[in-house]
Amino acid sequence: MALIVLVIFFLIGLSIGIGSQGGLTFTNDSLSAWVSALATVCIAILTIFLAKETWSLRQVQLQQIEQIRKDSIKPSVDVYLQDTPVSSNFLDIHIINNGSGVAHNIKFTFTNKNPNSSEVFDHLKQQFSKLSILTNGISSLGAGERRISYLLSFIELNNLFNKKAFEYHSEISISYYDNEGKEYLTRSYFNFSEYKGMSSLGGREPLHKISSTLEKIQKDISQYSSGNRKLKADIYTNDDRKKEREQWEEQRNEWLSKNNEDS
Repeated sequence: MALIVLVIFFLIGLSIGIGSQGGLTFTNDSLSAWVSALATVCIAILTIFLAKETWSLRQVQLQQIEQIRKDSIKPSVDVYLQDTPVSSNFLDIHIINNGSGVAHNIKFTFTNKNPNSSEVFDHLKQQFSKLSILTNGISSLGAGERRISYLLSFIELNNLFNKKAFEYHSEISISYYDNEGKEYLTRSYFNFSEYKGMSSLGGREPLHKISSTLEKIQKDISQYSSGNRKLKADIYTNDDRKKEREQWEEQRNEWLSKNNEDS
């Protein structure tokens, strides 16, 4: 709009200057020519403006397409604790990739967030070092893939540190890369105070109980089939049935004879 206004004032000034010097007057043909020239300039400026806007929209579309492509290969690794199906006193560690892409070279760094529980932090750090995926990391974790492992027991921690075990609070920094080598950093937290007072009733998950029962049945069957155990069987033959029938007839006859004597 500023360019259009500038062109209009330029043409007006040019026409006034020409008219003042030569005393020229605008005829119908010259006036229409000036109007056509002005319209042409305005259309040219609007065309340039429209081309610029179209280019800007194109750049926005390209940026959106690029962002969609990056999101399609972006990993998102998370770490959390969950009680085992056996008991709420035992915890498993879950490492999961919630993103759409593969996570490479995953590393974990633990930081103590509660100075009052340094003893618990040092003890658990030593325990965690026995788990290779926490010390050496994970080379690759696909989209939706997870790793699960038993981590610790609250019973053991309670025997060692009593109530201070529930003061443990740590931050886990997780670094990893996508397929193009871009680095990502996420954080998770282990706060044991959230588990204070928690308990469970019953046999926990039914599927775990069923699997344990089937495993025991399978173990018993394999022992019998291998000959390590012998089945105790009572054999009931036709002779046994005949003998039992004779005993029954004898008791029946005695009962009938006794009733006849009473009558």
